[in-house]
Amino acid sequence: MKFELRHMAARGKTFFFASLWLTQTMRDHAAIAYSFCRIVDDLADDIAHESVREAQLESLKTALVNHDVSHPHAAGILSLIEQFPDIAAPVLALVEACQADKPGIRIQDEAALREYAHGVAGNVGLIMYPILGGTDATGLAHAAELGIAMQLTNIARDILEDLTHDRVYIPAAWLEGTDIKTLIGDANTKDNPLLITAVKTLLERANYHYKQSIDGLRYLDPRARFAIRVAADCYAAIGSRVMKEGKLIRKRAVVPFSTKALLALRAIQWSRGDLRQPAIQGSL
Repeated sequence: MKFELRHMAARGKTFFFASLWLTQTMRDHAAIAYSFCRIVDDLADDIAHESVREAQLESLKTALVNHDVSHPHAAGILSLIEQFPDIAAPVLALVEACQADKPGIRIQDEAALREYAHGVAGNVGLIMYPILGGTDATGLAHAAELGIAMQLTNIARDILEDLTHDRVYIPAAWLEGTDIKTLIGDANTKDNPLLITAVKTLLERANYHYKQSIDGLRYLDPRARFAIRVAADCYAAIGSRVMKEGKLIRKRAVVPFSTKALLALRAIQWSRGDLRQPAIQGSL
């Protein structure tokens, strides 16, 4: 198995599972794109070495602009850019958005939340779109919607972890200006209802974006539609696992393989019918 596929299998189990339904060529290309996006995310998360973090991201951005294939993290994605020139802009935009995602970040309102989610994840959708056979410009917005939806799910799942990195993505307006640390209980107490309501709102927004993305699957190559439907449904299912009995789950929420398999079976039913059927969230 190629490095990029091994990387996706190890770090992105949901995406690897969904990729099993892609053609081999699409799968290889998607794995290269996924590996690049994961590397950028990892570099951005190196909060313990801020100067190193910034230097590495800036070096990568320079390599992309100069088409420098000698850069260890740029060669793979540059090869994809040669085949899919339209991904050059979102690739660069992704790096720039991750550069801005520093410790101390505080999202103030819903508009800022959408802008952030588009930057660090909507651009991933734009990168994947032509790789998965998308050619109609109308489908680009739907591709970005899936990235946004998945990022909102990530935010809901990783609230406590992000807080340890001094990052808060739930809009301050939803928390009525209250410091999120004062709203979080402990393992034995419920979290403040204001926080729980904010998380529910976050997941509602995510579900809206999932539905918008599903509407756009018709713009993909027919062989990719099922795979992306599976990825969307499996990722959306994380949302039902981030809270329990008025508390945020302290462990990282995951979707077991058995549930992914069931969602894939449901996607088979969808693939035989209406492309507009909404993504499943919170039903399993």
